[in-house]
Amino acid sequence: MVIDSLSAHPCFKTLDPEACRVLDRQCTWLKTPAGAWVAGRGNDREVYFVLTGRLGVTPYRARQDLAASDHEAGSFFGELSALEGVPNPLSAFAVEDSTLAKMPSSVFIATMFNHRPLGEAVIATLVMRNRAMTRKVAEAAHVHGGLAAEGVRLGRHGQIRFDIPADVCRVSANPRRARRWS
Repeated sequence: MVIDSLSAHPCFKTLDPEACRVLDRQCTWLKTPAGAWVAGRGNDREVYFVLTGRLGVTPYRARQDLAASDHEAGSFFGELSALEGVPNPLSAFAVEDSTLAKMPSSVFIATMFNHRPLGEAVIATLVMRNRAMTRKVAEAAHVHGGLAAEGVRLGRHGQIRFDIPADVCRVSANPRRARRWS
């Protein structure tokens, strides 16, 4: 089955067929084999709509085994770069054979404000990503705080000794603490 229209993507299912054909002509269509890099080679501000397959997304120029997230059919990425007008700091590679529509940022922004389902999908995606990031930060803070508290507890009871070099103490912003540690 060949997919060559945005009408196959959930964000565009309610779009008028003629308006969808106009958008289709403004997109670059990518059919990418598994393992190939798709996006993020430096100056990319486009938005990618995944129509088939699955992509892995990594920080720019990272290895494929360091994928931070997966994007499956029905998803999109690159919207933050389009909205900010800055190059995308991420790279994407095909985990499976994939079909994508690469939409110019100016077309994406105009469509997002003129086609409510796309605007709602972008907002929902941003909210979901924000919540996930907030959860990760809270988990990291909890783990870090717990480790720091345990280290202090063990240090107070003599079960752990802090050997901090004198040159580190001199750099301390708190002189009383620096004297205490030296």
